[in-house]
Amino acid sequence: MKTVRIKQVKKEIRVLGIAAKSSSLGGHLNIIGVIYRGGLWLDGVLRATAPGPDITDAAVETITKSSHLPQIRVIILHNDLIEKGASIDPCKLATGTSRPVIALSAAEDQTSNIEKCDEVIVKRFIQELGGNIQQVFSVGLSSNDAIKILKISKGARAIPEALRVADLIAQTLANDCNQNV
Repeated sequence: MKTVRIKQVKKEIRVLGIAAKSSSLGGHLNIIGVIYRGGLWLDGVLRATAPGPDITDAAVETITKSSHLPQIRVIILHNDLIEKGASIDPCKLATGTSRPVIALSAAEDQTSNIEKCDEVIVKRFIQELGGNIQQVFSVGLSSNDAIKILKISKGARAIPEALRVADLIAQTLANDCNQNV
């Protein structure tokens, strides 16, 4: 996958935010994807389950089979919203879906393996989002486009709305499953 150049980052650019939390049902992880139009409104929700620890293949399959795929311009991940011990490989996600990925992390050590992509160009930089310093890895997307997308998609919060809502849904599912056992 080559670096995608987005000519104009519109305020309604469709971004997919992904969060994953544990489920008490068989020890699997719930993978929640939320498609947002910029930081404005919800456009769709995706859900998958996977045993982990690597949940990349399940995420790729769910995204590529979704009717939303043609509208999704970029995928956004945040290591803090992926259950500890689980992982999504941003490089494999980008090549598997043919969509660029922006991976965020508050801790540098959590994203050290991202720089080792063979098939995709990765840009690494630091960005302040809502008062928080984030490590940003832009996989298949220029740094300038990644910054524009992060600013447009974050709405009034520190993180992109798609990530915030995906995390809320994933947490609710995890809590409901744990209470029903």
